Amino acid sequence: MASPPKLYFWCADCGGSGKKSGDSCPRCNGTGRVAVWATGRRQFLRYLTNLPITISVHERDVEGYCNQIAEGGLGALLREPVPVGSMVRVQFVMPHASELHLKGVVRYECGFQHGVEFVSLSEAERLAIRQYCHELPSVSL
Repeated sequence: MASPPKLYFWCADCGGSGKKSGDSCPRCNGTGRVAVWATGRRQFLRYLTNLPITISVHERDVEGYCNQIAEGGLGALLREPVPVGSMVRVQFVMPHASELHLKGVVRYECGFQHGVEFVSLSEAERLAIRQYCHELPSVSL
């Protein structure tokens, strides 16, 4: 029986640096990434990125970095937790594109790593994300 595929996220303990307190991070063994077993196939292929991002929730802004993006949503390492189920406003700028302001819902939260599903994307927004994704390395599933 084949093992489920792995999905990689930035390590929340070291913020993806691979170092903690000057030494190699014990959680990610200095790689800056941790593997998570994925179940099932995803609707959209994920792509690795590193974009500054702002998530607005309940009239407060939470800063962080988008580390994965797809047509249907994104993964973000945020400075503070945002509860699962929260409706959020996502703001970021992709290279060669204007600033995007998108609606989303937080679908998972594991420490500082969050998954946000986009809701109500326009065709222009979806196309901008799709074009940006084609410039990026995909995440192996």
